[in-house]
Amino acid sequence: MKSKNTRGFCPSLKKPVFSEDGILVRLRPYMNSLNSDDMIYLCDLSEKYGSGIMEVTTRSSLQIRGINKFNFKKIEKDILNMKSIGHEIDNNSNIIINPFWNYRDENFRIYKLLIKYNLSNLPEKFGFVIDLGNTSCLKNISGDIRFEKSDNNKILVRADGSDRGKALNINQITSFVPKMIEWFINNKEKNINRMSELLKTKKLPHDWCLNKPISKSYNVLPGNYKIGQVFGIKLGRFLAKDLKRLLLKSLSPKVRITPFKMVLLEQVNNHTDKNFICNEDDPFLNLSACSGKNYCSSSFIDTYELANKIKKKTKLKVHIAGCEKNCGITKDTQILLSGRKNFVSFRDFRCQENKTTNKNYNDFSKKFFNDIE
Repeated sequence: MKSKNTRGFCPSLKKPVFSEDGILVRLRPYMNSLNSDDMIYLCDLSEKYGSGIMEVTTRSSLQIRGINKFNFKKIEKDILNMKSIGHEIDNNSNIIINPFWNYRDENFRIYKLLIKYNLSNLPEKFGFVIDLGNTSCLKNISGDIRFEKSDNNKILVRADGSDRGKALNINQITSFVPKMIEWFINNKEKNINRMSELLKTKKLPHDWCLNKPISKSYNVLPGNYKIGQVFGIKLGRFLAKDLKRLLLKSLSPKVRITPFKMVLLEQVNNHTDKNFICNEDDPFLNLSACSGKNYCSSSFIDTYELANKIKKKTKLKVHIAGCEKNCGITKDTQILLSGRKNFVSFRDFRCQENKTTNKNYNDFSKKFFNDIE
């Protein structure tokens, strides 16, 4: 079991982490989805063995917080004994799939191919993003090898950090992806863990960079979709009892965990719940944050308190991090507020200079954001 301030470490059920509020486990279900009965059971376990606080992450994972060390073996046993997910938890930690997948589309077919690979020799944070089908929406989600629609209507396999990739038919994927993985492993230095980092110093083979992905990408917001309803979760954190109540009232058969800190409940429409974001204009949709003080030993600030302070003061995409590691930041972040011991570091990614300045906690007024917008 590791400390939360270990760099590059991803907690899981088999490798939990000690956090400020107790033990934290992260679960990564097959296809980033769970039957509602299983999700309700996990909510019950969270209340029984943990603090009752749960989170969804930008990796489509589910976290159970505040587990007492004397209860860890009990919750581990109960989760592993779940017939439908116990043997699948943690097996697919590196794969994020488009949340609108179906059993007949290319998203599902690629996912089934990837889970057959042995990925144990890759860095823990190295990941795959599958964003095919008619509703591409994962362009701002972190990943290292991406599967997208190409400009010639084939499947584009693209190394993150390159604006072009290789267009393939689905029967060519099986042989090509291991080549890209092998290229990464053979070319990376010891301190390189991500594809985009490697591409700053190494060039991909020319024929891997001939095709562009299609530019169209959907912005997923709370609301009704063909397969169900999307509910936002404020900064990704919720009470287990609230999600359980939502599932029981909505009668949804299945939950899809998205990387947008939202959940998609299948076969649900027009349902409202005050504990979740149901309005696409909610100011929290522009904000993201790491766990923050009282939950992470590295954090200098209460990220949720600061988010509540600024939520109605800006429409910019703001990420609030408790320390210099800037955990949880996404590609569409415009403003980064990063906690330090005696100040908050401010960084505006829209500026070419990309300079960092230091601010006091109370500097972030309505006028401040009006001035920078």
